[in-house]
Amino acid sequence: MKKRNIWSCLLAGLLLTSCNFLDIVPDDTPAVSDAFKNENTVEGFLYTCYSYQYDYFDFRGSPGLATTDEMVCAYHWTAQWFGCVEFNSGTYNSGNPLMNPWGGFSYYNYSSPSVYQGIRQCYIFLNHIEEAKPVTVTQEDFDVLKAQWKGEAKFLIAYYHQLLLQCYGPIIFIEDETDGKYPRLTIDESVNKIAAMYDEAIKLLPPTRTQRSEYGRASQTIAKAMKAKLLLYAASPLFNGNTDYADLKDKDGVTQLIPQTPDKSKWQRAMLAADSAILFARNQGFDLYTHTGADPFREDPNVKKYTKDFRQAYLNCRMVLVDDWNKEIIWANTRSEGSANSVQRHAVPKGIDSRLGASDPVGALAATLTAAKIFHTKNGLPPEEDPNLGYTWDAAGRMTVPAGEETCNLHLNREARFYAAIGFDRGPYEFNQDSTYQLKLKNGEKNGMVAKNTDHLYSGYALKKIIDPDGTSRAASWQYQQYSYPLIRLADLYLQYAEACAEFQGSLDAKAQDYLGRVRARAGLDMAYFNGKSGDALVKAVRRERMIEMIYESQWYFDLRRWKDALAWFAPDRAGMWGLNDEGTTNATFYQETQLILQPFVFEKRNYLLPIQASYVNANEKLVQNTGY
Repeated sequence: MKKRNIWSCLLAGLLLTSCNFLDIVPDDTPAVSDAFKNENTVEGFLYTCYSYQYDYFDFRGSPGLATTDEMVCAYHWTAQWFGCVEFNSGTYNSGNPLMNPWGGFSYYNYSSPSVYQGIRQCYIFLNHIEEAKPVTVTQEDFDVLKAQWKGEAKFLIAYYHQLLLQCYGPIIFIEDETDGKYPRLTIDESVNKIAAMYDEAIKLLPPTRTQRSEYGRASQTIAKAMKAKLLLYAASPLFNGNTDYADLKDKDGVTQLIPQTPDKSKWQRAMLAADSAILFARNQGFDLYTHTGADPFREDPNVKKYTKDFRQAYLNCRMVLVDDWNKEIIWANTRSEGSANSVQRHAVPKGIDSRLGASDPVGALAATLTAAKIFHTKNGLPPEEDPNLGYTWDAAGRMTVPAGEETCNLHLNREARFYAAIGFDRGPYEFNQDSTYQLKLKNGEKNGMVAKNTDHLYSGYALKKIIDPDGTSRAASWQYQQYSYPLIRLADLYLQYAEACAEFQGSLDAKAQDYLGRVRARAGLDMAYFNGKSGDALVKAVRRERMIEMIYESQWYFDLRRWKDALAWFAPDRAGMWGLNDEGTTNATFYQETQLILQPFVFEKRNYLLPIQASYVNANEKLVQNTGY
């Protein structure tokens, strides 16, 4: 069905092996010199520098993946074991926060390596690389490799600082391998330092990676894309004129860490950076993904077929993430998806094929009703604005099952991205070596709840977009299919440009219309919805387009925060997330909009930035805590 990146496993193995490097390379000089003997040991040490990335498939320990109301976990899961529940319930604090990038990611191991340790590892690499002597290549060839490797280390220094900035705002920017105690920089200083480091890396990196054995390693294309995203953050309301952080000052009580007055030129800077990254990427052969060849899915007779054009749009959107290293994926994390906390293991519904009563798949990480509502209709309009909707946009209208149909109005006549992202009762679900099944999600049915206090899809919806349909689920076997987790793709850059343009100009220029039009056309939609829109209405429409396109890609959490939309967006969910009635056994009882009150969702103003763990604040007299903690 698709070309698998067999080499990603090799790089993933090297990344996992890097943990051994962390064990055998202490800070004493003789041991460090052993790691920089020749080109082979040097490259091995470089791989350790990559190992501090998030495990993006680990929904229990990675901020963003399951930390908004686009997903909900099982009824009985608790914050004690699931970091996402701690985030969703607003209970994280500076005492011992879970998913803490500053002091380590792991929800179960607070001594896990921090991002700052990764940054230090990169500086160790840069400070010692010249000690190495080549043994299998010429000195000339080794000098070329060294320059590229230095570029990779500089890229990772920039990227790790960017991860911290997304979570904490103003950061400590580390410029050497020492463990000095530094103050936080202002947000503008932080952004400019990171951007400058990306620029240094770009001078040394290759334009792109053409060998599969090198996929996942830094390139000029990746660095330009990540720099563009950095500048988008810098321009966004959270960091650009945010008076909510008037009290966030340095220890001197004077230096304002987040500017209080908006600077519109930052949107122009972000716009130009996105355009530069787009043009460079396209010159390297990157383009929006479209599925080619025969329809890969074996149809179940109970699943409706769609028109040819709609089916093409569906395949485009269904496969864009899981068709490994396709031409749209600018950068992906090649780390193997670990079995214990795998998002696929926890999200694939129970009861696929003849697999019943087994512990795998867990079938307890679900899409939400909130996510189901956000998608457009097949006409490319928000359902609440579509004059041809065919029913009233209220709970009664949405939940009605019309005559001749098996599912409710909400699930009918939606855009292709809806069907690609979300599995619903009596809708299609692809798994088990590309077979297509009809989901049956009511209480007591094969994919539904067996008992309230057991693992099941609590909301009555299933996740599809991030599930590779090549996985296997049979009576005697279960295995999800590995793919590399996309970190940034071309559609992301297109939407970044459109957003920055709308914010800067109040309208879409020709490029923004082109870029946004390409994303919608791939999904089978035209640009009519954006005709005549300007100002705040345009910005709101572009933001919604981004949320739809990037759903389930660890973006909602960060986007809603940087827009300062999180308080308003999450307000209806303060008593819990939303889904259907998982106890319902009939259409009348199942299709009820239900607050899932035993999975609370609480977002407060202070949650726009994460708390720095108290132990780090106490150890550094120059470090100030974020407001509200």
